[in-house]
Amino acid sequence: MCYLLFVVAFLQFSDVGGIKTTKNYWTLKPNVIVVDVDVAQDMNIVEVPLICGEEFEGTNVTWTKNQGEHLEAFGNRIIVTVDGWKGANYSCYNSEGTILNNTLVLAHWTFRKFIKNTPEKGYIHCSSKNYSGSFQCSWTWGNNRNGHVAVVAHIKATRSHSGNQISCSLDSSGQSITCLDQHYCHYAEEVDLINLTIYFRSSYVIEAYYKQFHIMDIVRPDTVDIKRINQTSVKLEYPHSWNTPSSYFPLIFQVKEIRCRKRKKCDCSKPSSAETYSTQSYQLSVTKGMTVCVRAQDQFCNSSWSEWSHYK
Repeated sequence: MCYLLFVVAFLQFSDVGGIKTTKNYWTLKPNVIVVDVDVAQDMNIVEVPLICGEEFEGTNVTWTKNQGEHLEAFGNRIIVTVDGWKGANYSCYNSEGTILNNTLVLAHWTFRKFIKNTPEKGYIHCSSKNYSGSFQCSWTWGNNRNGHVAVVAHIKATRSHSGNQISCSLDSSGQSITCLDQHYCHYAEEVDLINLTIYFRSSYVIEAYYKQFHIMDIVRPDTVDIKRINQTSVKLEYPHSWNTPSSYFPLIFQVKEIRCRKRKKCDCSKPSSAETYSTQSYQLSVTKGMTVCVRAQDQFCNSSWSEWSHYK
């Protein structure tokens, strides 16, 4: 399985070529360096050490910035002065002009421009259909993305204490990820929090969004199946995606009856004067001519209710 997860580690350079460097930069993943920008300052000048590759030590290496601007510095190891507000792509070449490697330097802004913040879901919304260790997270793109299309540059997900890595992949829409904790045991108490960081890149700017949660905090069952027994009663069935046995993973149901006009779609989520009650019973008595609305929640966790399902 291909993992998209890389451990964020601070660079250990402190003296390269006899030049002392600052420490406000770090590696996001191989060949990607991030410079932290202090938005309170107008100038963020950072000296960053670059290396073409250990195998090119002692060879004639030249460098370009953004594949167009030739740098005066040469050799396998160089120091570049980076304006923290402006990242760049640095490439190294051999004496024949063949590209050997490249390093992307990104400016890490603390602004929040790439994705939207919503009152109900925040920047990143995560949910899980059950206790299988799988969960999904999604977001909505912001209107101001620095004039460029933002993309997911990196995903990091780990358990807070054990450090176990959680594999995540970007969905085809580009607006959500699917993650799986292969060490998760749905019969055991979930102690470790999930630490999730998603890095979004637009041009040479990167923003980081962080979220911390348990799967039990984000679990949301699929819709309840409602089956007719007779004219005055219906049977409720657990979602097929929910964990079994139901005695160990019980759901509680919320029920209400509403009157729906003919030829109009019933919307159980709309506020109404109908009395709502909770029950664990699988069989319900219903009023003839009325529409019964049902949704479910994990009985033991104050997590999200499922979407309403209805039967007339």
